[in-house]
Amino acid sequence: MGRMSDTPPPSSSAPASLPATAELPEAVAVPRRRSHGYAVWLIPILAALIGLTLGVRAWLATGPTVTITFKTAEDLEPGKTKIKYKNVDIGDVKSIALAPDGKGVVVTAEMTQGAQKLLLDDTRFWVVRARVAGSGVTGLSTLLSGAYIGIDIGTSSESRREFVGLDVPPSVTADEPGREFILRSADLGSVDIGSPVYFRRVQVGKVTATRLDADGRGVTLRVFISAPHEQHVTENTRFWHASGLDVALDAGGIKLQTQSLISIVLGGIAFGAPESGAPGAAAEAEHSFALFENQALAMKRTSSEVTPMVAHFTESLRGLAPGAQIDFRGVVVGEVTSIDVSYDRDRREFSFPVGMVLYSDRLGSKVSAAIERAQVDPTELMRRSIERGLRAQLRTANLLTGQRYVALDFFPGARPVKTAAAPAAGSEAPVLEIPTISGSLEDLQATLTSIAKRIENVPFDEIAADLRTALQSLDRTLKNTDGLIGRLDGQLGELVPELKAAIADTRRTMKSADNLLASDTPTQQELREALREVSRAAQSMRELTDYVQRRPESLLRGKPGEPEEGGKR
Repeated sequence: MGRMSDTPPPSSSAPASLPATAELPEAVAVPRRRSHGYAVWLIPILAALIGLTLGVRAWLATGPTVTITFKTAEDLEPGKTKIKYKNVDIGDVKSIALAPDGKGVVVTAEMTQGAQKLLLDDTRFWVVRARVAGSGVTGLSTLLSGAYIGIDIGTSSESRREFVGLDVPPSVTADEPGREFILRSADLGSVDIGSPVYFRRVQVGKVTATRLDADGRGVTLRVFISAPHEQHVTENTRFWHASGLDVALDAGGIKLQTQSLISIVLGGIAFGAPESGAPGAAAEAEHSFALFENQALAMKRTSSEVTPMVAHFTESLRGLAPGAQIDFRGVVVGEVTSIDVSYDRDRREFSFPVGMVLYSDRLGSKVSAAIERAQVDPTELMRRSIERGLRAQLRTANLLTGQRYVALDFFPGARPVKTAAAPAAGSEAPVLEIPTISGSLEDLQATLTSIAKRIENVPFDEIAADLRTALQSLDRTLKNTDGLIGRLDGQLGELVPELKAAIADTRRTMKSADNLLASDTPTQQELREALREVSRAAQSMRELTDYVQRRPESLLRGKPGEPEEGGKR
């Protein structure tokens, strides 16, 4: 561009009074500079720099690419489906393609920068969508926002880029505090993934996985106990099914147990430690436990806590079953474990050996302490008790159901026996045999049988004939009595007028007597006056008698001191 002179150009319309031309500065022509072409590249370069910067920033912000294999691409869309961890976006689904074997889909996703540390060997992915399961309803928020892929960070130290997605969300994430334990059972029952686990009827965990064993002879379950309740799981803990209603009918009556309404409908598992014995140390994670059918089986004593015995009964065992109580004067001291049938060739009779176990802890602390002080074996103690008359007896616990139990008691008059060891049913090891005595019900049956036999000997026919004869005689007597009454009735008709006249005379006599005895009648007054006169006469007679006794001469001389007639005495 040319540079303009500071001197203004002359104007044709300038007035004549303007200064002369010589006074004006001389215009100098300035040559125009030539423009260079490199300026036009400035903008593209700047644009390229900006693009490069954005590209670098985008490259730096982009994380690793992972592939996740799912069974189906339901609810997944490239460019829309997010990968979220704790509800924070950490990746986007870029593409979805069929798996090479055609059995699933492969989802390719780009993770954000910094997500490398989340992609570990045991990291798990699953699709979060609305689900309705027995444990509850989850993923309701995805009805509006759309499904997304959830991630659970593993604990492995090795990284990974290819994953297989889960079909269902995991019940427990890796960052949830607690411990996971293994349970083994004969069957799964009504337990499912997500079923609650109770401790003292408080939900403290859930079932995280179930699996049928490879040999098909049982199932394996994994349960997660949340912190801080995992400390209650010790090595002596027992797990049992708490599904539905646990109804038991035994010698003690009907027993009904349940954990909660949810466990009744959806099933569940409960655990606890036996009251007897120490609970033991806290169980480590992955510790294996047996899952029992119910609480009663779970809380049974171990072999080290019981004393096995056997009793041979010869009477019927109807109503007695394994699990029946062993009672000692109202205290449950054991239970029946087995029932068998044996035949004695020498005696040529059948007997029924009943296996039993006695709870060592039910002997009481004082008895146990005494045994320890005396260093007496519990079996030896039972042997001594048997010598003193201890016997086993079958008794009826419930007349309605016919349930029976085995009672231990002392019978001083029992026949002495020698104690011996005998094998119990299902065991080759000899155990102490406790002698038996017939039950009270059998005694009652024997008594009733004896009474029935006596009744059979009663001559009912003869008694009936005699009774018939007696009735006929009584009938004749009654007929005679009727005839006698009829005759008396006719005679009474003749005697009635005379009786009426006699009654009228009697009434008149009574009336006369009543009038005579009335207090205001003249007869009564005359009688009173007569009585008074008689009283005065009697008084005079007493005075005269007294005077004559004092002065008997007065009978001859008269009363002294009385003037004679004419003035003489």
